[in-house]
Amino acid sequence: MKYLSEKNVLLADFDGVLLDSQEKYNEIMGIETDFDLWMEYLNSIDWYNFLRSCNEIEGATETFLELQQLKILKGFITRIHSFDEGKEKCAFLREIGIYVPVYYALPMQPKSSVYLPDENTILIDDDIKNTIEWENSGGRSLLYNPHIKRDTQKIITKIPNLLE
Repeated sequence: MKYLSEKNVLLADFDGVLLDSQEKYNEIMGIETDFDLWMEYLNSIDWYNFLRSCNEIEGATETFLELQQLKILKGFITRIHSFDEGKEKCAFLREIGIYVPVYYALPMQPKSSVYLPDENTILIDDDIKNTIEWENSGGRSLLYNPHIKRDTQKIITKIPNLLE
């Protein structure tokens, strides 16, 4: 494989990598930067229905199921703003057949403080700040960005490209 090997531990972000939920948040909140307004919005969501109304990132479910079977996908690491959000994200993963651990990061908490990365631990995330922080903490990362023209060693434009 071009991006992964059997010795790698792959951790995947949830919002923006599995589902287009990040886009849905942004549709409603736009460029709002007030933390309290974001928290109010995120705590008002019916997470069961919200997650099921999101679109899958193209090919993500099949790709992560295959990576789980290959024992490369070792978990999802996702930011949560409530226990209900975390519970529903985990339930959603189980419903689609993904049974790896789910690690939760709180708002403003670096993902590397929840799971300590090393050179074999790869985080796939759609937020460049998360990938930079992860690498600065000793891990490796892949940025998922479908708007870039071509894949590179650190950027993928389609989730199924992880299987290349």
